[in-house]
Amino acid sequence: MRPESGWEHASRLVAAVIAAACVPAAAVVWRFGISLGTMSPLLLAVALLAFAGALTLLLIPPFGARILRAMGLDPSSPVHRVVAVAFVLTVIDAIALFTELAESAPAQMPFYPSDPLVSLVTDVSLALAGVGFALTRDLRATLARLDVRRMTRRQLVLAVLVALGFQLVIGVMEHLESVLLPSVHALEDRFGYDFIGLPPWAGAILTSVTAGVGEEVLFRGALQPRLGVLLTAVLFGALHVQYQVPGMVMIVLMGIALGVLKNRTSTTFTAVVHVLYDVGAFLLPDF
Repeated sequence: MRPESGWEHASRLVAAVIAAACVPAAAVVWRFGISLGTMSPLLLAVALLAFAGALTLLLIPPFGARILRAMGLDPSSPVHRVVAVAFVLTVIDAIALFTELAESAPAQMPFYPSDPLVSLVTDVSLALAGVGFALTRDLRATLARLDVRRMTRRQLVLAVLVALGFQLVIGVMEHLESVLLPSVHALEDRFGYDFIGLPPWAGAILTSVTAGVGEEVLFRGALQPRLGVLLTAVLFGALHVQYQVPGMVMIVLMGIALGVLKNRTSTTFTAVVHVLYDVGAFLLPDF
């Protein structure tokens, strides 16, 4: 390893000072309710903390290396550093959104047919870019890296049974939440979908297919081999900020189960399970 130049050392020192200054600055913003344009004090404070986190991971080797090793990543890999920054920023952003949504009243969100399709394209594009499609891998190698492969009939039947098992387990957990935490449980489904231009059943199926495929390719296919089962499940749960804490914990547990299944089967298998579970979650309460 070559020694650091004076310029590199100075730039890292400046980064450390700026990162350290962001923490008390965020506290001041939060304490005195300082906003910036359309950014609320909470979001501004979160932005400062996220900036500090990104600087630490990217430019301050001692701290960044410890964090990356704790995440099971290689501190010497620029790709792994970017993955770590994305993880930290996503979790911090999710916490901020969760806090702001906590005080929101129940609402029906307009949902157009293009919305789930855009989400699918975004998730798959991120997964493809993350594994180096067209840069370091061709299509065959990319599909192998994402563990997307053909399923047998037996695996399809097994996926149906697993999805039914998920419905049963999550149903029991939701019932326990309704008994033990009725006020919290009442807020879990306060945000509904108002499907525009589609019958509710068609919107439910379209949303389930695009979410199941896109999220599994991104999380279990692209991220899990880098982050491991647990961190991938935490990130998966953190993005479901429309739910309360018990609901997000259930999603993390489901993410862990999907991660274990992926390691024993394939991303295709977990995508089918995810799609079938989501379809059931949408449609079964109507029967």
